[in-house]
Amino acid sequence: MQRILFVGQTGELGGAELVLLDIARHYRDRCEVVLLADGPLRSRLQAAGVSTTVIAGGKSLLEVSRSGGRLRTLASAPQVLQTAWRVAAVGRRCDVLYPNSQKAAIVTMLAGVLARRPVVWHLHDILSAEHFGGLQRRAVVTLANHMTRRVIANSGAARDAFVAAGGRADRVGVVANGLDPARFDQIGDAQIARLRAELGLTNKRLVGVFSRLSPWKGQHVLIDALARLAGVHALIVGDALFGEIEYKTMLMRRAVELGVSDRVHWLGFRDDVPALMRSVDLVLHTSTSAEPFGRVIVEGMLARRPVLATNMGASIELLGEGHWGLVPPDDPVALAEAIERIFAIPPPVLAQRVAEDHGRAARMFSVDGMLAGIDRELAVVC
Repeated sequence: MQRILFVGQTGELGGAELVLLDIARHYRDRCEVVLLADGPLRSRLQAAGVSTTVIAGGKSLLEVSRSGGRLRTLASAPQVLQTAWRVAAVGRRCDVLYPNSQKAAIVTMLAGVLARRPVVWHLHDILSAEHFGGLQRRAVVTLANHMTRRVIANSGAARDAFVAAGGRADRVGVVANGLDPARFDQIGDAQIARLRAELGLTNKRLVGVFSRLSPWKGQHVLIDALARLAGVHALIVGDALFGEIEYKTMLMRRAVELGVSDRVHWLGFRDDVPALMRSVDLVLHTSTSAEPFGRVIVEGMLARRPVLATNMGASIELLGEGHWGLVPPDDPVALAEAIERIFAIPPPVLAQRVAEDHGRAARMFSVDGMLAGIDRELAVVC
């Protein structure tokens, strides 16, 4: 039985962190988790019986943004080395080090050298110029080519971007994220009606976006599209993370300027996403850059709701080539037209399409399937 040290960059609850929670829960009898920043993820891991430690990764490291410049990236180097030493001290108790993000990967690869332990990197990002600066990409790919035994990409899109950035194709395998459909199946019609009433949205046409507030997540596209959609209300579920509060302020100001603020409902971070997703008429994925996986897309499919997603990145893998719910990115006119088109589909036809999507998600993106894939990838190393 190999002991695994998982390393995550943040204690906040994003998509990659929810995947880590499922994986660590599966391996809890033979793993530890190190987080480079504290947050609600720590308490969830501990409640699941997972030994969890916070090693502060340093503000300079964690604030290197996707578009961070060369100077900021270089300025984080001393903190990266210091944090790697501390992670290595924990890593010596384990047999495999397993970083769960790009920033955690750099720290953990160095820690793997110091602790003389193999590293398996779970890649949850598209390593492209749209997402990361050139120095960031070169640094992480160079380290991965020399300091990892295996890279687990969460989609074919993430794998292809890694290889295109110079990553070794023979080191990378694909294991799609898995989600539990029971979280959605247990939400009944009575609960949906009650939640709609609490929100004051009974009998309203309702769309929803479910992700952190960030420019590349594209909530602004929905705000602009609403100006073309009379009577349509929108739930915006999620909050600003990683210093992106200015974007949230801009979104709220834009809604006022366009006269749609009374139809935009800012719910912030919520624990009842399955119920909220089941309560909308249409789940939207509005990212303006290629998505490495698109957890919201699969969640919408499992929630038995029609899904409208931008046709780039992994979205096509998740929904299927030629899917009726794909729309060009960063195009509010096209988004508004697509929303109206879906609302106009006859209910029996839409119900059949949604049922097909649900079956696809349950079949292709299960937690058991994800864990079996990770078992196989770890077996290559161990």
